[in-house]
Amino acid sequence: MAEFSTTIKLPARLAKMVEAYIQDGWSTDMNSLVVEALRRYMETHKSQLTERFIEEDVEWGLKGDE
Repeated sequence: MAEFSTTIKLPARLAKMVEAYIQDGWSTDMNSLVVEALRRYMETHKSQLTERFIEEDVEWGLKGDE
């Protein structure tokens, strides 16, 4: 599986919370924590994303690419 790399900017307060989670052993490092958080976000919003994509496909099918 190919990997994607990016840079993120966190608000100072959130960065401190992340550091505390890592220090408390909830995650091994920043990358692991962000990957897990994003995975969980995607799982909990999957139905909403699917519904939106279906609506966009239907709209495109009805009106075309105008």
